[in-house]
Amino acid sequence: MDWLAPVNTLIGAGIGVGSTLLADRLRWRRDRAALDRDTRRQTYAAFMGVLSDVYQHLDELARDGRPAQETRTAAHEVFLSGNLYPLRYELALIAPWEVMEPVNQAFYRVRDLRDLVARGSARRHPEFGGRLHAYLAAAEKAQMAMRRDLGTSWPDRADGFTPPSG
Repeated sequence: MDWLAPVNTLIGAGIGVGSTLLADRLRWRRDRAALDRDTRRQTYAAFMGVLSDVYQHLDELARDGRPAQETRTAAHEVFLSGNLYPLRYELALIAPWEVMEPVNQAFYRVRDLRDLVARGSARRHPEFGGRLHAYLAAAEKAQMAMRRDLGTSWPDRADGFTPPSG
């Protein structure tokens, strides 16, 4: 009886099934990584967009010269309506710590700016400029950390790069 032919067939079938399973697993892993990266990208963009909107509204409030109580209410409303808290919590679930630390700092700095505006400090108040620059620096660090996490290159200021103003 020639048993070598069936054994070779079984071995060939095992190799074929094994290689198909391995290829499927690698494709699934690659697709999963792409989906994870896309989810982070969308959430990063949403957070940075809302952070910028909140900053812009706070800056407008600081320029308006509204009555103190109205400014306080508007500053807190702008902060809450932007949904920064839920977006930050979402980031805490999906972003690595290397991104969360600068994100938290940007969040804290815009919150400090909100508190200053809510106290009635106008744009010309000396403390406003310092808080504004602290926020802008923290937002830039958060953006750089997000870009690094997504594998998107961006020149570093240490390399002599100065971002365009605008």
